[in-house]
Amino acid sequence: MAKFIVESIADGIVTLRVPNANYRNSFAMTTEAAALPAPGERVTGTIQAPAWKAEKVALGGNYVEPLFGRPRRMQGTVLAVNTATNELTVQVGYEVTVKLPEKYKAADFPVGTRIGWDNIEMPTFVPA
Repeated sequence: MAKFIVESIADGIVTLRVPNANYRNSFAMTTEAAALPAPGERVTGTIQAPAWKAEKVALGGNYVEPLFGRPRRMQGTVLAVNTATNELTVQVGYEVTVKLPEKYKAADFPVGTRIGWDNIEMPTFVPA
């Protein structure tokens, strides 16, 4: 569960700012805009990212590309593995739940593994 500040809400997209960081990322909303706090207010929730390719990485830090806008590339450290749903929880600057495509198995990325992936679609924000 990550903490954000609502930057803006428009056309089914919410832009969230990460406190004490430069990230201002945009996500598809899974709820009505009225259910979200007003811009400038804090919100908690989860980010769900649909990967289309993923790989173990040896170098580099935790990051989201680009800093502003729709996250296309993400990299971080695996915090949890869910083999039943083929998902990983990864710290990239904030926590993200990564849905792996069928050709990848969550069990191949144990906790502590560094992983990088590209998102096939815009990740979604699910408020707590």
